[in-house]
Amino acid sequence: MNNTRGLLYPALHKFYSALSSLEKFEKGTNFFDNIAYLDNFFSEYRNITFVLQKSLAHTEFKSTYEDLRNQYLVNDVCKWFIDKRNEVLKQQPFDLEKRIVINIYSGQNAISLPELTFTIDNDVEYPTIIDSLRTLFMKISPLEVMFSAEFSFYESGQTEELYENFISGINHMKLFMAAMRKALNEDCKLSDELEKKIEDMNFYRVPKNMLFIDDYIFYCKKNHFEKASRVEMWAGPGEARSPLENLNKTYPNGDLFQKFELMHLVIFQMQKSLLPTCLVVYSNDTFEMLTYGGSIRTTMYRKFNELAKQIAAEGIVKVLFVTEMYIYDIKDFTTMDSRERIKHARNEILSFFMVEKDLTIRSSSYDTKRIDDFNYIASVMFQQPDKPTHPTFMNPVIQEFARLQAEISEKTEQ
Repeated sequence: MNNTRGLLYPALHKFYSALSSLEKFEKGTNFFDNIAYLDNFFSEYRNITFVLQKSLAHTEFKSTYEDLRNQYLVNDVCKWFIDKRNEVLKQQPFDLEKRIVINIYSGQNAISLPELTFTIDNDVEYPTIIDSLRTLFMKISPLEVMFSAEFSFYESGQTEELYENFISGINHMKLFMAAMRKALNEDCKLSDELEKKIEDMNFYRVPKNMLFIDDYIFYCKKNHFEKASRVEMWAGPGEARSPLENLNKTYPNGDLFQKFELMHLVIFQMQKSLLPTCLVVYSNDTFEMLTYGGSIRTTMYRKFNELAKQIAAEGIVKVLFVTEMYIYDIKDFTTMDSRERIKHARNEILSFFMVEKDLTIRSSSYDTKRIDDFNYIASVMFQQPDKPTHPTFMNPVIQEFARLQAEISEKTEQ
């Protein structure tokens, strides 16, 4: 029966074992367990090539293995993996360090509290950290405080985040294994099953923020924390950008804002709901769709703060956004938190916004009850625009565009 197993099967199983250990590594898990998961990951990752060398030792593929190994696995990250494997097996468990930053959001900016650093010697339970914020938040607001807890992990004393090394090492190994599979060209049911299991792993398939950031609201009047449940669409790192001309082919009529409206009006007509979505345009005439949702509005505020930080570094020139919003019966919300306000919602609207690097702002809104009326849609889409508005959570993006414009003006004047 062993003869039916392919030459690559033992190595694929070791790769699966390594990823299974990393899959258990979670931000809120205690240090003892997380270190054990990392130790096992390093050990099993290194064993991939050990068992593969044994499988290929007396075959014609030995030189192929060496060529592909040199192409995909001879680099600083994979060397670091080997060094860590030797260290955790022969010297000591991995020396893990955890850092937590609490970010507090308002309609204008985000404030970061001093970073908290923990090791196995001084770790505290995650809920204890969140609970300790009650007194501070009571001083900040009488109603509610939106905040997030952002985790990052390091080798003690180092400045490079572990996550980046893990993703790089995994991707190198995936490329190596795919090249070996192609070279061997063997039919192996077990290898097929393992490849499918590996592709279904979450650690390297989901956005980093979904793994290491939690969003919260603290309702001050109720003295209660609410943690967000979230969803996010993600194509993978570096894989989501497309040329703007592709969008023009699909929607040939109208300007970019109208194309964006039409695209999501059609989606809403079919689904009667949609997730908040950003269309981000870059200076090289490419765009990216960012679609996400959260049970509390903190997620929205965090996302736009993160987006603002990317504008200068990534050459963002336009941000378009669509979301469902409420219209309320009353205007005075000064004594109500966000949950209390919903009780006074009169209607829901589908709202669109756009801000460009020159601070041009556009907006439009559609009554969701009339979303199937094409005459109504046309009347809104092509009417003379009123003074555009924007929600407060978009302020960080607008402020960053304004800052960059001021820098340009200052240089021009000089």
